[in-house]
Amino acid sequence: MDSIQHKRKVSLVLLAFLPVLFHFVFLIVHFEPAISTPDANGYFAQAKLIAKEGKTYLEPESILQYIGPHWLHRSDNHYFTTFPPGFPAVLAVIYRVFGPKVTLLVSPLMASLTLLGLFLLCRLWIGKCWALLAVALIAVNPFANEHALFGDSHIAVVFFLIWALFFLVKWSKTDSIWWAFGAGLSLGIIPTIRYPEALLTLAFGIFVLIHLKEKKISWRSLMVGAIGAAIPIGMLCIRNQMAFGAFWKTGYALSNDPANLGWNYFISYSLSYLQMLINEGCGLMFILGIIGIIVLCARRSTWKQGILFLLLVVPLTILYMSYCWKPDSQSMRFLLPTFYIYTIAGVYLLRIITNKRYSLAWAGSAVLLLITILWGFPPSLHSLQYLKKRNAILAQVTDEIEKHVEPGSILITNEGISQHLDFIGYWRLIDVSILKFSRSKPRRIFTPGKVIPKRKVLRNVEALTKYEDLTGKELFNSFSNDVWQWAGSRRKVYLVVNEEQISEFKSQLSQYYKLVTIEKIEVPEVRLDNFKLSRSIRPPKGRTGKPIAAEGPMASNQIFDFRLNGEPLYLVEWTRTFP
Repeated sequence: MDSIQHKRKVSLVLLAFLPVLFHFVFLIVHFEPAISTPDANGYFAQAKLIAKEGKTYLEPESILQYIGPHWLHRSDNHYFTTFPPGFPAVLAVIYRVFGPKVTLLVSPLMASLTLLGLFLLCRLWIGKCWALLAVALIAVNPFANEHALFGDSHIAVVFFLIWALFFLVKWSKTDSIWWAFGAGLSLGIIPTIRYPEALLTLAFGIFVLIHLKEKKISWRSLMVGAIGAAIPIGMLCIRNQMAFGAFWKTGYALSNDPANLGWNYFISYSLSYLQMLINEGCGLMFILGIIGIIVLCARRSTWKQGILFLLLVVPLTILYMSYCWKPDSQSMRFLLPTFYIYTIAGVYLLRIITNKRYSLAWAGSAVLLLITILWGFPPSLHSLQYLKKRNAILAQVTDEIEKHVEPGSILITNEGISQHLDFIGYWRLIDVSILKFSRSKPRRIFTPGKVIPKRKVLRNVEALTKYEDLTGKELFNSFSNDVWQWAGSRRKVYLVVNEEQISEFKSQLSQYYKLVTIEKIEVPEVRLDNFKLSRSIRPPKGRTGKPIAAEGPMASNQIFDFRLNGEPLYLVEWTRTFP
């Protein structure tokens, strides 16, 4: 009898691997080795620095060197990204061992392994069959799938949260120091990935204290769990002390932005967030999850889990509803960790309602799964197809550059390409729009609570000072002198630009310079309206006209300033005939 039960357990666990495997395959089908979203450079370029130089800051070699959009200047020519180094540190290990392209697989792998952790967690709390339902429901969530390939840190937060919860449950049942250490370590990593998600530690702390009071957790295991959490948090504090002069300061301290939280924002945005949670974020599971959490809190046997879930979703939701950034098409990414909690609580509610009436349980599960698939799978598919198209172009351009451009060479191209090549780390990059700086109308982007002219891609303070007032021949001559000074006698200089940009270069060249075309790179047209995404991209409340993406890095037919309009690119070598 024991042997039969053991085989059933093994077969059910193996069965859980099937949706995890299918999910990973689904993501990989849409995977291309490139980054093209606004935050990705801040994480992946930082990972490159950690892997190659053992530091989290950038020291530009030249005033022309490309600096990504999320890097801020310190007085000693050190540039820090606003993002903490926890996720980049994880990426850096893979970068160091396998290289940059394999590093891009970390996020989709984390997304799928999170489903495995979700199954193990739900199996302990709800039951094995219900755990499979929870995995299937999350596997089609459009935001979870999109951000598995988005290049930001939200999936990493969810990964460590779900596994921390699994370790926590095992710890509360066994009082094992090993489960305690795993729970503490996983939880401690979360604030090193995203600072605001430190709020999640409140729920864990209260849950542990309740079990400590009931003597289900010993002081010994509590100390081990605290040590586990203190290791990553302590390392982050030491790094912040060294980087910013105080352990509580972050990269955001380098900006001059005012405080970005307030109850006035909560009053204005909370209703929009609630609507988006139902329509775009978590779907039907949001409503079922709320009811499930209430039921968990009300039942004597489950009130501790209910309090845990309540404290995991409410503070985080209130925090981001109080954030000054007006709700847009990507606001649900902030609440992504709560989707998993709502799903667990919603599945628990279904189990309570059916109450061992197996035919009703199967029918209810089938209906819920069907509704969720119809709601979530089409936008999952469409958003991943769109990301695949964008990233495939960058991957194609990278491959052509790798074939013809020696590592260490200087490469002049658009920011949309530079932000990806900056992570690859093989070349020295210059943004071609430097030459248009004084002639171009500043592109306007949305910032928290207001619209302001963008601080140009010349983020190097010295370059801003030098080039700001230069035009025409004076601008080009100064630029070319700085380029060749950086190149010296050992490095070659290349451009990856379109035909119009080549013409602009040629109009400025003197008799000592020439451009030699190495390769023509065909670039297909990519437009958002070709994919008919169900989640519309809306401007902030109070603004009309073009959607947010029309002028930013996620525009319908561009990556930053790199337009995907079908116009080919040219790989060109820039040479000179005198020393």
